[in-house]
Amino acid sequence: MINEILFVHHSHTDIGYTHPQPVVMELHRRFIDEALDIAERTADYPDDAKFRWTCEVTGGTMDWWVNASNADRDRFLAAVKRGQIEVAGMGWHMTPLMDHSMVLDVLKPLKFFRKLGIPVRSAMNTDVNGLPWGVVDALLDHGITGISMAINEHYGHALKPWPRAFNWQAPGGRSITAYNGFIYGVTSDRSLQIPTNMEEARARVPRWARKWEATGYPHPFLMMQITNVRYHDNGSPQAALPDFVRNFNEGNASTGGIKLRLGTISEFFDRVRQQPAETIETLRGDWTDWWNFGAGSTAHETAQAMRGQRDLDAATGLDAWHPTEAPRRRAMLHDVARKGLALYAEHTWGADRSISQPYSPETRTQQLLKLATVAEGASVARMLRRDGLERLGIEAGGDAPTLLVYNPHGFAVKQSVRLPYLPPMTDAPDPKRGFGLEDLVPTGPSSHRIQRQDVVTSDLPEHGAYYTAPIEVPALSYVTIPAAKAAVMPNGKLSAKDGVLSNGRLTVSLDAKGGLASLKLDGAEYAGAAAQHLKFGVPVLERVASGIRTDMFGQPDLESPDWHLAWHRDWQAERFDGKLVTTSEAVERGNARIVQSFELPNGDKVDVLYRLVGDEPVLHVEATVTKQPIVEPHAIYLPIPTALAQGWDAHYETGGAVVKLDDEQLPYASRHYITAQRFIRIGDAKSEVTVACPDAPLWQVGGYTFGRFGDPDGRVARERPTLVAWLTNNYWSTNFQADQGGQSKYRFTVVPAPRRELGASAQAALSYAQPLATHVYAERGPTRSTAASLLQLDLGTALLTRLEADGNGVALTVLNPGDAEVEAKIRPGSLAPSKASRTPLSGGAGEALPVAGGAVTFTVAPRAWTRIALS
Repeated sequence: MINEILFVHHSHTDIGYTHPQPVVMELHRRFIDEALDIAERTADYPDDAKFRWTCEVTGGTMDWWVNASNADRDRFLAAVKRGQIEVAGMGWHMTPLMDHSMVLDVLKPLKFFRKLGIPVRSAMNTDVNGLPWGVVDALLDHGITGISMAINEHYGHALKPWPRAFNWQAPGGRSITAYNGFIYGVTSDRSLQIPTNMEEARARVPRWARKWEATGYPHPFLMMQITNVRYHDNGSPQAALPDFVRNFNEGNASTGGIKLRLGTISEFFDRVRQQPAETIETLRGDWTDWWNFGAGSTAHETAQAMRGQRDLDAATGLDAWHPTEAPRRRAMLHDVARKGLALYAEHTWGADRSISQPYSPETRTQQLLKLATVAEGASVARMLRRDGLERLGIEAGGDAPTLLVYNPHGFAVKQSVRLPYLPPMTDAPDPKRGFGLEDLVPTGPSSHRIQRQDVVTSDLPEHGAYYTAPIEVPALSYVTIPAAKAAVMPNGKLSAKDGVLSNGRLTVSLDAKGGLASLKLDGAEYAGAAAQHLKFGVPVLERVASGIRTDMFGQPDLESPDWHLAWHRDWQAERFDGKLVTTSEAVERGNARIVQSFELPNGDKVDVLYRLVGDEPVLHVEATVTKQPIVEPHAIYLPIPTALAQGWDAHYETGGAVVKLDDEQLPYASRHYITAQRFIRIGDAKSEVTVACPDAPLWQVGGYTFGRFGDPDGRVARERPTLVAWLTNNYWSTNFQADQGGQSKYRFTVVPAPRRELGASAQAALSYAQPLATHVYAERGPTRSTAASLLQLDLGTALLTRLEADGNGVALTVLNPGDAEVEAKIRPGSLAPSKASRTPLSGGAGEALPVAGGAVTFTVAPRAWTRIALS
């Protein structure tokens, strides 16, 4: 029987939405000031009624600390010591756009707060409807033992059963205490009238308790997160709460003895762990988010964010080549990139009226500020990556123009690289542009020239590019080649004629009416038969038939906690295949390609390019969408049907894990669409198709499944072995952008193969999602090296998810996506380890590993995510 309701009070942190982003940051500084005042004023209240405040994200709390006076910092620490202030552990409220590194980076501030004596033990990810599965391992290794999700079911769904505490089991088997809880505001004031109406509250509290007891809620206390009842988002502390709770409890005989308490999130989790073990279920799987389809409303910037994260990962890894060189300004620039990219992956996209009033000045202001975060973060990350490549060039040396090719992966890669067809490369002609425009000028130590390379290559046109012969680079290694010898790859068996692409191994046949009809590797067919609006490579426009968003998700009943009932699972969609307008074919400088250009009924245009490079057994697909700024609800898809047999399955990469679709998702986690990081795989017992998707994180699997979920666990009907890339949409009714326009590009590499271990499939795709990096330099003195390896790695089918400097050595973070233990070996390269240890993902002290002659052997347990430090 529920005899107590525990309220955890906080402001819900939206970076934007209610006010422009800089104003939000200042408001949250003021909220902490106010919370300190109320805490001190109520320090002598009965314990249940003492004001307690949870700073729900470290990003805002750190910002307050940096700007606070020493006197206010002392007040803050005193309130923490009294148990009236708690700091929760997530950096911001995050979406699944986080890659492996960002999952760890958003927890970095914990070290700062703990040095101050603030015991950060729990975390909150409020509003959003899920977290990547790898977060469990990351939180545990950062000393976090509880994670609370206050689920907002607007366009979403809580897990079932709900509300409920459970043990959330990580892929490798460890568990964290998790809470699948109520939305943070409406249930307290709407359902309970707390703290606005004492008479109503006394009547409603016992009914509320009985309601959840009847669903099988097993504990004698119920936790509810509460914000300001007038302004649920970015709201100030509710000064009326302490007196309301005290007065309620003093007369609670009329409520059947149920009392209220103002508590902290860690207090709640401590009490949960004291409950009988049989009342706390263990659940295993990805808490797949429902909300992130909104990232498709700013598709260009989402692709830039994904690329920026990869560039920052590469820059961090390149810094590990010189771990003792840590210029202060470079560390600052890493922080700038990390913060900008994280704020884009944070869950708030724009103004509360962004859909209802898309042309409002408030909408425009917040949109510009949001999109600026990724533009800054990705630009600085790209610069840092280029700096790291130049540093390797300085180390290698060479006065003549030289091409450096670097492999950031934990496995060897052999592939052609795409380069500007400009001097000093091979026999490229001088474009003679004049007007002081620089193209690819490697001479001189000018920082301008170093960084100009990314400007030149970022949108290199077909006529200005070429492909080299395949270059093989070991793991974490570079090779150098004289620029003049980085020759154009002979076309060899490449052909593009009459709608057929071939390179001698892979044959791609296109339909004269549009789309891909056949994809054969060594004679085996991998492309599936076309179905209605599911033809390989034919873009599809989807509209809500009525043109009204509420026909997809209606107005929730705010008096009920079950907002998911507003979903219209039978919403009517209209779909239109793109109309083929033109086709072009070309074979030149190492690649063969066919481009089909389509028009959609709303005026949008989509160019779909199919490319074969040399004799690579993969198909490169590029979809370029040129959009009109249309505010009516619509989406654009690119289907990829496959020729797999019944019994097929699918896997996708998320932060810190690789997930098996359906089988490894929590009950009522999002199955109707998913967010993938760099690849998605679909396969049957004999064959597989893995798709590298560096720019396109949103997918529907098995057909058009958005909104078509059902009981008992949110399952959808997956009618055929088809991957549907969800390129753009503006389906959300608030927060996200309504009228995206302009051009966005999506790159896919389709990797057909016989069925193999998951890690091998991942490695094949990752080499294209993040291809070999190239850098051209000159005038760096005598040649000192033409090849070098930081370390010699043999990780088997495990994945290197992070390389970083660690003291005077380096650390490698390794993920085993498979179900069998992997034995890995590290041998000396430029770095010869004398000490090794297995540490938590947070770093620090760990289990010593034996080192023999600079070599280290270690195992990675099935599905585990581990960190190895070397010095």
